[in-house]
Amino acid sequence: MPGYGVRVRGVYATALAVLFRERGFELADVSDVLKSRLGIEGSGRAPEVTVKSLDDSPDEVLVLGYPWEAGVEAERAILEAVGYASVVRGRLGLYTVVDAVSLGGCRLRLPGGVEGRLDARECPPEGVVVRGTVVREAVEPGGEVVVRGDVRLVGPHVVVSAPGRGVSFSEHLRREEERAPLLAAILGRVDVNEVHVHFRSAARLADPEAVAVEALELARRAVQLHREGPGGGEAIVTRGEYVSIIYLPRPAKEELDRLRASVSPTVEGHHSLKAGGREESMMVDVLEEALAGGACTPRAGRVLEASLARRLQGRRVMVDHRRPDRSVTRLGPFTVSRVEASGGRVEVVLERVFTAPGVLDGLGVEKKPGDRAVTRLSTDSWIVLHEYVSSDGRPLGFYANVNTPPEVSSRGFRYLDLYVDVVKRPGEPPRIVDAEELEEARSRGLITEGLYERALREAERAAGILEGLP
Repeated sequence: MPGYGVRVRGVYATALAVLFRERGFELADVSDVLKSRLGIEGSGRAPEVTVKSLDDSPDEVLVLGYPWEAGVEAERAILEAVGYASVVRGRLGLYTVVDAVSLGGCRLRLPGGVEGRLDARECPPEGVVVRGTVVREAVEPGGEVVVRGDVRLVGPHVVVSAPGRGVSFSEHLRREEERAPLLAAILGRVDVNEVHVHFRSAARLADPEAVAVEALELARRAVQLHREGPGGGEAIVTRGEYVSIIYLPRPAKEELDRLRASVSPTVEGHHSLKAGGREESMMVDVLEEALAGGACTPRAGRVLEASLARRLQGRRVMVDHRRPDRSVTRLGPFTVSRVEASGGRVEVVLERVFTAPGVLDGLGVEKKPGDRAVTRLSTDSWIVLHEYVSSDGRPLGFYANVNTPPEVSSRGFRYLDLYVDVVKRPGEPPRIVDAEELEEARSRGLITEGLYERALREAERAAGILEGLP
């Protein structure tokens, strides 16, 4: 495997740096904190891959790679290391130049059977072939691929667009002393009245002359591809950046805890707690200062988790029911009726009283106002058990949801749903349901093989548990 350069940022940076170094990648654009922790200087090269946690969804990491194979290899390294994870991949890649067929109304038929939208003031007639660049990938639930009608070519240090005009800089290139040499190097060599040059953050790591050579080469190619125009049908003209988003459930975070602990004091549950919110993150920092000074043990992280759960008792909370396709359903509100913690495990009982009539999903049983749901979850269990009871105390049925072990935060609980569930109506045997959705997630590459196999085992275990219930 080529020694691709990888830049890591965010909640998982230290653990990922250890992971990538163990797997033959070269760490690039290394932060001062990481240099100190790992005892390295890091490479001054531009990274081929960037891996960073998402600010608005810190349970996930974004993988961006150019060339394409670099992103594929980095993603594979993460998934192999953590074992249990879900992943949503871009179909075409950012800055991929495509020929696409108009479907009318600015809708496009793109290569590989993908549909997308042309971002343009005027829509071409149906059947016309257009050339453009992918500027947005469909990695959000219900998201769409968006194409703009220019040619944008990406390199390690610049993105060049044709037609275009002028220059722009990454927000990370703030200082004039960084910008001025780059601008001076391309003026007079690249016609910025014909193309637009955007300097990426990695440009600050490179010799301005080398950046200018890259910009000139990309400009010539971009102008050529734009003038050439589209071919006769859908095609990938040039491949851009690989993009994927990996969700890291509790077991994956625990593996990353182990990697981080090899180079820095780390409490148990570090990444789960850090991803839970600002308050939890600050408390973890305090505990790890104490750990470094010998004032506590790594087990203090589990104590913090139990404390967070106990603070929820009596409160109304929501449960984030996240699926591998990145869709999220917020279940609740529940009232936390009981919290018990021992041996590093937290067990919670949630209760909810229904206020509207309807039908209990999966069971096909009518629910009425005043009926109750009692939900039991444990931080070491892959099963969340819902018991439904009528207002007069009659059992209505059980629903066992198969998911990754729940995580605790000051706001409630979260887990990754694995689609397959087990239901039991009173007096009937349990039934495994929605197994086809799990199979589909596997066939689409949304979950790792390890997660697929574990879900099947847990469904069988849940059926055994429900077998002994009335």
